[in-house]
Amino acid sequence: MIHALACFATSAVLLQLITAAAIGESKLNGDLYDYYTQGGIEKGLVAEGDFFNLNNKDIFILSGAMHYFRCPKPYWRNRLLKLKAAGLNTVDVYVAWNLHEPRPGEFNFQGNLDLLHFLDTAKEVGLFVIFRPGPYICSEWEWGGLPHWLLRDPDMKIRTTYPPFIKAVDRYFGQVLSLVKEYQFTKGGPIIAVQIENEYGSYAADEKYMPSVMEIIKKYGIVELLFTSDGEGISDEYTLPGILATINFQRNANVKLDILQRQQPNRPLMVMEYWSGWFDHWGENHHLFPNSAYTETLRTILKRGASVNFYMFYGGTNFGFMNGANSERSDPYYYPTITSYDYDAPLSESGDITLKWKATVEELRAYAPGFPSSLPEPPPPTAYAKYGKVMMTGYLPLQQLLDTVAIIEQHEHPVSMEMLDCNGGSGQAYGFTFYRANFESLGGKVRVENRIADRAQIWLHTSDKLIFKDVFDWSKENYELTVAQVKNLKTKEVERKLYKLELLVENLGRVNFQWHNDAPPFATMDNQRKGLVGNILHNSEILTNWEIIPLQFDADYMKKLMSMQWLDIIGTSWIGPAAFMGTLDISGTPQDTFLRLDGWGKGVAFVNGFNLGRYWKKGPQQTLYVPAPVLHTGPNVIIIFELEFDINFPNPYLDFVDQHVLSNIKSQTV
Repeated sequence: MIHALACFATSAVLLQLITAAAIGESKLNGDLYDYYTQGGIEKGLVAEGDFFNLNNKDIFILSGAMHYFRCPKPYWRNRLLKLKAAGLNTVDVYVAWNLHEPRPGEFNFQGNLDLLHFLDTAKEVGLFVIFRPGPYICSEWEWGGLPHWLLRDPDMKIRTTYPPFIKAVDRYFGQVLSLVKEYQFTKGGPIIAVQIENEYGSYAADEKYMPSVMEIIKKYGIVELLFTSDGEGISDEYTLPGILATINFQRNANVKLDILQRQQPNRPLMVMEYWSGWFDHWGENHHLFPNSAYTETLRTILKRGASVNFYMFYGGTNFGFMNGANSERSDPYYYPTITSYDYDAPLSESGDITLKWKATVEELRAYAPGFPSSLPEPPPPTAYAKYGKVMMTGYLPLQQLLDTVAIIEQHEHPVSMEMLDCNGGSGQAYGFTFYRANFESLGGKVRVENRIADRAQIWLHTSDKLIFKDVFDWSKENYELTVAQVKNLKTKEVERKLYKLELLVENLGRVNFQWHNDAPPFATMDNQRKGLVGNILHNSEILTNWEIIPLQFDADYMKKLMSMQWLDIIGTSWIGPAAFMGTLDISGTPQDTFLRLDGWGKGVAFVNGFNLGRYWKKGPQQTLYVPAPVLHTGPNVIIIFELEFDINFPNPYLDFVDQHVLSNIKSQTV
């Protein structure tokens, strides 16, 4: 947030002694835009000396992170008002390149990607904006916000000065920065600062890269304060001369702030990411950052006179297939993130004010210089609906789902989803990819080269029956299955049989964070191609002539599914993977709700064609957030794509409940 400071003490201790009258509290309770632009705009944010200065007025920054792409557009204002009601006057926002340029040269800034509407709303609410356009944003987001089609270049080196990457960054920045340049503070807009890349010190692949990104940003008209942010990787080598450095952390505030102050002793301190909680991976405990530890760190930050951005203040949801994954230093190295991005933030995933929100306000009121004596009332609490159980009435087996796909590709060898010819030649971005090949065998082994990316179901058929099925994932290198010999009953000789091999491979989310070069090659950010990423061999012979089907579950495909004639579920033998359909009837105005999937195994849930995200019985997440804007009065079509081979309950149903359950096991503190 940004507060006017008519005078500053030069000591962190004296900061606490500044009175409300001395810092012009009456200005803070009014319109900050009026105050900071009174008499005209001469200059933007300046980071020199002990404190920030905006248009010749000292300011203190208290900001909260919120991502428009993780929140339904109708709720943007609600969430921003709750930031404002906590005393924050700035919102920090990333920009997701992969959403805005889904195909090379094709840009989308409509609907939930209406970036200018988000900026307009922030200004209307009375918030300044810290703008973080990437190109890489990390953020536990799919491939850190990078678009999948970059991977069609077999030599791609992301986050370097590799010419094709820089050319793509230039085109992207040319669109997004040209769009927002009139929204800079010095032009009357809300943007007061712009970040160059993101935590590059932790990646550190090319010393020429950061200067190159900075020059592209300047090229497209950005004149506001530029800055970098880093966590453990902060160093002189990968920050930029003359550019403000900021730091990211959760604990040990004094130690971290000392590092930053030694690096740039004549500039104000800024914690660009104070991690208010943490995220979860599938199969882990749910993470919480206790309020006692949270407020202790926050108090230290404020007593040091450091401005702060809460990451996250509102986390939101990884709708669709947009969750990322982490590349870690220990086996199995690849850790996909869950659908919820609640983050244990001051605002919950569904936008509720939490005890952490209230604790934040108390700490800011006690220790933030110039904090106003009165705050606006937040919007009223959200009412949640308990719609109850929905019986599934329709069923489509996997083969019918595949038959509905308009695109079936033929390839000599298996290729990753990105290398398919679909989507105007840009390849498949997300979802599932189905592979099929035939071969003859006298028996032996079938081996999948390298590792699958990321999780596969595999079937082996003869001409008349299924003889083998299994599930395996990235943790198994060079997966093998045995093809048994078949002997002729009369001659006792081994017969040559015709087999059909099928695999359904799920992209569980591309890695969004890699620490230097501490991961094996398959888990590095340059190697995030998904599907089959090597050949499949029968004994020593490479299998060829593959049929490949992209099962993307995109908007067009979902429209087809919802208009199809489904099999009656009564009396059907439920063998997965398969899709199930039911109808939720709503009378009156729809309300937010949560989808509970007890009895289901692993899959993806859709409401009226909208992809709510993944579910997985391994947890920790047990419910999916269903925002009211994806519902409507009357019948709502619910579709579940379930991956488990055997559906083990006789009457499949879903349950719409009024409480979010983020953990099936004991929560884990961070």
